Amino acid sequence: MSAVWAVAGYDGRAILRVRWLQGLAAAGVVLAALVALAALGDDGAARVDAVRSGGASVLLLGGLVVALVLGATAFAGDARSGYLGLMVGSGGTPSQVGGGRLAVRVACLVGIVVLWGLALQAASLAVGEGADGDLAVHTAAMLVNLALVMCATAAMASVIGPFAAGVFGMMVFVSAQAAVNLKAALDQRAIDQDSSAVIDPLYIVFPRAIVSPMLEDLQRRGEGGPAAPQLEVNGLDVIVPSSPALNWAWTLAWTAVLASLAVYGVRRRQL
Repeated sequence: MSAVWAVAGYDGRAILRVRWLQGLAAAGVVLAALVALAALGDDGAARVDAVRSGGASVLLLGGLVVALVLGATAFAGDARSGYLGLMVGSGGTPSQVGGGRLAVRVACLVGIVVLWGLALQAASLAVGEGADGDLAVHTAAMLVNLALVMCATAAMASVIGPFAAGVFGMMVFVSAQAAVNLKAALDQRAIDQDSSAVIDPLYIVFPRAIVSPMLEDLQRRGEGGPAAPQLEVNGLDVIVPSSPALNWAWTLAWTAVLASLAVYGVRRRQL
């Protein structure tokens, strides 16, 4: 275990100096400030909705970019350059090297999402609405979703190229979102109940995107923007409900499985 943390410590210092990562982190803070400026033109509840909808979009779109890039670049470049082999030759096992590198990227993802979450809380304070607990819960929900995407991307990046790994990570997110959307449509009878033979196994087995109460409320009122667009199935409006605790636990379990597969992939590849 000490070797894992040694690798993580070395990689952590290195990745903090990466310009594109610094740029993405700063871009999220700037966007949060723009969200606050845009919300200043609204009044009352509309101002709260503007901050929440804008913040949800920043976390979704910006967060996916960060998660995909962090996962896709976890191993390939340094494996080709021989750096990972050097770390193994210095006393670490492939599993320790893979685990250390993945730990660094999880920490980076958490750090960036927390930074953006604090910036959005500052935006809420700046427009005179105070700290927003619902927005904080949504930030935590998005962190779980993004960790799933990053670990799925890293798992694939441990065995194939970064571009294909990024495509796979995005597919995992789309399928997780589709699982909860289709389940909501089935439960609200917007689609034929015979479809349960396909939808229920998909929902039971695969990871599920985490939906916060804030996002459900925004979608219900048509104020969700890109993060929670109105969902219409067969001419009926479908509201995707907030995720119960079981969904959080299930998606976190899937994230842990994918992280383990990423470490295993490093063990199996030539370093």
